[in-house]
Amino acid sequence: MSVYLVTGAAGFIGANYVHHLLGWEPDAEVVAVDYIGFAGNLANLDPVIDRIVFEKADIADLEVMEAIYRRYRPDYVVNFAAESHNDRAILGPSAFMRSNALGAQVMAECSRLVPVRAHVHVSTIEVYGELAAGDKWFTERSPLNAKTPYSAAKAAGDQMVRAYMQTYPELPIRMTHCANNYGAYQLPEKLIPLAITNLLRGRKVPVYGDGLQSRDWLHVADHCAAVHTVLHADLDPIPVVAATDPSLLPIFDISARCEVTNLDIARRIVTELGLDPVQWIEHIPDRPNHDRRYVINPEKLETGLGWRPVHEFESGIAETVRWYAENRGWWEQIIADKGELGFDWSRAGQPSAR
Repeated sequence: MSVYLVTGAAGFIGANYVHHLLGWEPDAEVVAVDYIGFAGNLANLDPVIDRIVFEKADIADLEVMEAIYRRYRPDYVVNFAAESHNDRAILGPSAFMRSNALGAQVMAECSRLVPVRAHVHVSTIEVYGELAAGDKWFTERSPLNAKTPYSAAKAAGDQMVRAYMQTYPELPIRMTHCANNYGAYQLPEKLIPLAITNLLRGRKVPVYGDGLQSRDWLHVADHCAAVHTVLHADLDPIPVVAATDPSLLPIFDISARCEVTNLDIARRIVTELGLDPVQWIEHIPDRPNHDRRYVINPEKLETGLGWRPVHEFESGIAETVRWYAENRGWWEQIIADKGELGFDWSRAGQPSAR
């Protein structure tokens, strides 16, 4: 029986991974770690809570995390833990640096001190920054060029993990960069769940600026399957030439090759609920330094490890809308506890909840 240590396990992607993991490996021992920050919600684990061990802990605390490693001796580690909302990072970047940068280093160090079979550091497409005009996509060879406090903190963590990969070649650590995720259990401050929950309450969908910001979209279940594939891949040792070619490092970009604008997503969701986009979408002032476009190429993952997405975007959005409609109690409790989660940047850079 394998022991899995999953951090950020009460968040959107981490909780989905725990659910899927227990479907793939029913006998797995899962140690779920989360410090229950703003986006953490223990209710996300309710369906599997009797099948896991939960540890409330901060991944940036080396002493605490090393003790957890030594207590459970994990075979596999997946680090989903991160502060992940661009708007909140603009308001308070320090917490993002602690979790996304220092936390990444602490997790890598723990896997060095207490050896594991494999460790995946989960990162984001946003560390690459904004695609230049005329560029088709980012790849694992693309330089890190983060533009926002959130993505800069993630990029700092990525750089540290890359350093661990090459400084400690015996450490079986891998990294993934994912496209924008959607699906069940996503906090209703992100575009898709915010749009759905607003409409279900008779409110309009707020769209930043002209809404033509273009994103690469990935169903969370496909993301989880990709991470699991990377975790269990039998990879070759890192070659010396990887020092000048990051595409030779164990780094994999995850995408379903699905590029859609924010405005088109809003229209799809409104239409899915049988409403008129003209009446139910409102354009609001854009947030500072908002990336216009980013897309990644998953060819290395597809050809090297054989992963393929299975969710079509149209049916995935319909499924997601149904999930929020059928689980009102889940997101209504979040809004009751945290207040309204949308942002309005019209007040001279000082946002207000919508």
